[in-house]
Amino acid sequence: MVEILIIILIALILSNGLAARFRLVGPIVLIVVGSIVSFIPHLPRVEVESEIILSVFLPLLLYWEALNISLRGIKRALRGIVISGTLMVVFVAVSVGLVGQWIGFTLGTALLIGAAVGPTDATAVSALGRGISRGQMVVLRAESLINDGTALVVFALALEYAGEHQQITASHAIVTFLISFVGGAAIGLVGGWIIARVGAPIQNAMLGNLFRILTPLLIFFLAELIEASGVLAVVVCGLYMAQVGPRFQSTGSRYLARPFWGITTYILNSFLFFYVGYLLPTIARGLSSDTLTHAVWGTVVLYFTMLLARMAFMEITIRGIRLLDRRPQQKKRRTTFRSRLVSDLAGFRGGISLAVALSIPITLADGEAFPFRDVIIFVTSGIVILSLVVQGALLPLAVQALERAPAPNYAEDPEAEDREVRAAMIDSMRDVYKDFDQIVVRHNVSPTAAEKVKAGWEKQRDRWLKMDPDNREEKVSQAKEEMKELQLALVRERRQHMIRYRDEGKIDDEALIRLLDITDMDEIRLTGPVEME
Repeated sequence: MVEILIIILIALILSNGLAARFRLVGPIVLIVVGSIVSFIPHLPRVEVESEIILSVFLPLLLYWEALNISLRGIKRALRGIVISGTLMVVFVAVSVGLVGQWIGFTLGTALLIGAAVGPTDATAVSALGRGISRGQMVVLRAESLINDGTALVVFALALEYAGEHQQITASHAIVTFLISFVGGAAIGLVGGWIIARVGAPIQNAMLGNLFRILTPLLIFFLAELIEASGVLAVVVCGLYMAQVGPRFQSTGSRYLARPFWGITTYILNSFLFFYVGYLLPTIARGLSSDTLTHAVWGTVVLYFTMLLARMAFMEITIRGIRLLDRRPQQKKRRTTFRSRLVSDLAGFRGGISLAVALSIPITLADGEAFPFRDVIIFVTSGIVILSLVVQGALLPLAVQALERAPAPNYAEDPEAEDREVRAAMIDSMRDVYKDFDQIVVRHNVSPTAAEKVKAGWEKQRDRWLKMDPDNREEKVSQAKEEMKELQLALVRERRQHMIRYRDEGKIDDEALIRLLDITDMDEIRLTGPVEME
């Protein structure tokens, strides 16, 4: 089993390295490499329980996304986000289901495919949505978080219909939706409130991050226990923790959280795409529920059905809102067809759809094989691939078209976030500076030490005041850039000397580790945070 783990890790490294080097679509490369690995002879087969994908992968991925989204941005476009995250998913799933039945799939099979491809993927949107405005990206990411909960409710209903042949009535569907959404939101809020108070005393950085891992898994489990939406509960809990967390989380815990979660979600997402590529050849070869030709044909038809259903729903919704809501503030929010086309094409399907399809149980309660499971996974995977390839190629063209003719009330200042950060930093330093003397007295600091700190504080404040708000890189002059390059060179040269001292026996390895930590922090101060995506 060790050899397959080694091969998987090598495959993930090669795939992501190739994608970065040649500017390819990373998930597609992972799927291709996964398919190649599946042909290596005498390797043990990799089998991941569907329950693990749904109850471990999904909560961890969605919780981190929820922690890193703007709640203020969600509030600005709440109505559109809720409509897109709920009604649109149902519309897309039903459209795919009906067309799927028309082209020869069973209704249960087609509805399961529709439920799987109904939600957009927040991670795929973030990775492939370069050039999309900040506000539009917030809406797309928020939609992708909410629609996962909707899709899983549709998925559960379709699973009942396809697997147990139960008739799904309108009343049953509505009650299921209400329990799922209201219960999921309640568990997320109440659970977040309790967890915030239990976690507040934890100052140890390692324990704090273990607590963070536990949170989405526990919330998902509790919500599913009462048959509520575990996904929605995790998202609501994540949004709540993003608001209250900074008040009680320790500095060390926050410092470790970003790289830890960045690596964890990176591996989980990469593995999902790799795993689907790994399974596809086997599924294609052993496609017993359908012919390969029909499955491929169905994949193409249902992909375009999904895309057109999204576009049609968005246009119908926009027209309806304009007809019913004539308020002046609503008119200011109006978008053009080009901006909506960007949103349509940015609705990528990704790891979430794969996780939903793979979570279909292999057997029914009576031990029989789940009907058409291989077809569902094959078609869903194909739709994800087409989504990444086709929409990934068209989206940059749509963004360029929008930039040439931006919506009159939608254009955003690309430096707005930088200005916001600069203004907040200056205001916070000014407010603290006003209370400087009181802080000195409160902490019983000597006048000599206080003056030195005050002088350093004033220099730091002046540096922020001098920064050019119109310069996204926050560089006030060429001279400053040259100084930064020289400082970086000195730090890196110093690091090489430290390594040489260890090699020469002047210091031991433990001393070198401490010195490298100090030097790395010096470099990060100059270069900024490490890019995690």
